This record gives sequence, structure tokens and C-alpha cells, in this order.
Amino acid sequence: MLRPLQEFINKHFTELTKEEKDEVVDGLRKGAYPSNDFYLMTGLAAVIATLGILTGNTVVVIGAMVVAPLMLPVLSFSMAGVKGDLAMFNRSIKGEVKGALLAVLIAIVVSYLMPTYELNAEFLLRTQPTLLDLGIAFASGLAGAYAIAKRLDYTLPGIAVSVALIPPLCVAGISIGLRLGLEFTFGALLLFVSNIIAVNLAGYIVFWVVGLGPTWYWDEEETRKKIYNSVALMLLVAIPLGWIMWTSFEEKYMASETMDVLEGQLSGIKYAKITDISHFIEEGTWHIIAEVESPSVVGFGAGCGNAICA
Repeated sequence: MLRPLQEFINKHFTELTKEEKDEVVDGLRKGAYPSNDFYLMTGLAAVIATLGILTGNTVVVIGAMVVAPLMLPVLSFSMAGVKGDLAMFNRSIKGEVKGALLAVLIAIVVSYLMPTYELNAEFLLRTQPTLLDLGIAFASGLAGAYAIAKRLDYTLPGIAVSVALIPPLCVAGISIGLRLGLEFTFGALLLFVSNIIAVNLAGYIVFWVVGLGPTWYWDEEETRKKIYNSVALMLLVAIPLGWIMWTSFEEKYMASETMDVLEGQLSGIKYAKITDISHFIEEGTWHIIAEVESPSVVGFGAGCGNAICA
């Protein structure tokens, strides 16, 4: 199935020499054995990301993504799967898990020391992953794996920002540290896991088609099985992501529809306007709470679709 793609790449792009292939494999093998520098940079990135999320500073969060080295063990994991290197496979998993736990732990400690905190967009953005996030992670994984295979090191910082592995871990830690609720923790962890699976699948595919996989037929069959397993995992993650995305679209649709109805009811009252609108769901029924500024008494209740307006 992937043979035409491999032939296309070999035809239109410079094929790697044996020395270049060995260099790429050796580099990723080293990445599967994280050093103290790896954990130091991961810890510092977690501190930066946590403070950036708590303060709602997008620039700081982006800086943390550049500092965090979490993507390398993931691509090492992909290379280990393609090469069938069990030792490299196990070490890359352990390195990624230890780095992730370190980031979550630091976020818990930093957030616990904060006197007060209000939810902001930087936090909420990482608690409701969608299929779009999965697509971003997959495309970033393709770019990252190709950049490493072709030794395009200058693109790696931008790719690290795109896949964004450190912020979801810090959001999960913040949620635990501030006791904000399991839904925020699970949502952030779901985003992190889906990103890992998408990048892993992308790494499998790229490393195989550029000729870094095994040359024996039996090994290639095993490589294909690993790729199919990764596809299955990504589809498994896509199910809850799809449900979350559908729920998000439904909420936006209901909010937009309700806003149109309310604005229509206010159209005949001079100077009346909606200042805020929120909702909650109870026993399958939408409850819409709207704040209205009006020179006269306004009553709602009819014409709000499937929602109860107050």
C-alpha cells in the first residue's frame, strides 16, 4: 500500500545514503535514552508553560513549547517500531512517560502555590480536544519525522510548537493542583495521548517510506502490522475526539440559535441589548441564562428552540 508513496518520494526527493540513514537511526537511538539534560529542559519547560497558562500569556506558552524536548522520544518510539529494536522501543516509552509525569508533577506544585486563579482561554483550549487537534498533531508528526530523516534541524522548533505536547500536561497538573475537576484533567490528558498517537503514526509512515525500515520481506510485513496498529489506535482516539467536537459544535449552534431568538425578541425595545449569555445542561435539557440591559421589563421563555431561557 505504501510502496507507490515510497517510489514517489525516491523519485522527487534525494534518497538517503546508507551513511545518512545510519546517522538518523543513531541520533534517534540516542533520543530514546533521555539524559539529565532532557529532564532538566522538560522541567523548565513545564514551569514556563504552567506560569504562562496561569497568567494567560500565549507568548510564554509558545516559548515553553520550543524549550520542551518531548517530541524526540516519540519519534524514537516510531523508529524503534520500524526497525524492530525492542530495547530502543522500551527505553523511548519509559523516557516519554517519565518526562510527562515530571511535567504534570511540576504543574501540580506550581499551581498549588498560586493564591487565586480564574479559568482563561489558554487553560480551556487544552481541555476540549477535537479531531482538528488530531489532524494538527499528525501533520506535525509528518513534518518532524521528515525533518529528522532529511536533517532539516532548522524546522524542528516550529514543529515542536505545532504539536504542543507540554501545555496539555501542564493543564492536567493545574487541574489536579487546584482541584478544578476531573473533566479538565481527563480532557487535557486525552489531548496529550491523542497527540502522541498521531505523531507516532506519522513517524512510522515517514521513516518507512524514506527507506529507514527493514529490508527483509518478513520485517516489512511486521512493519506494516505496526503501522496498521497505529492507525487503529488513532481511530480509537478519534472516537472520543469526534464526540467532543460534535458536542462543541452543538453547543455553538445552540448558543447562536438562542442568541438570534433573543435578539429578535429585543428588536422592538429601544436600547435593549444582551450583555452576557451562558448555558448548562440538566437531564438532557438546555438551560440558557441571558443577561439583558433594557429600560423596560423583558420576559423570555418562548421561542428558544430546545432550550429553556431565563
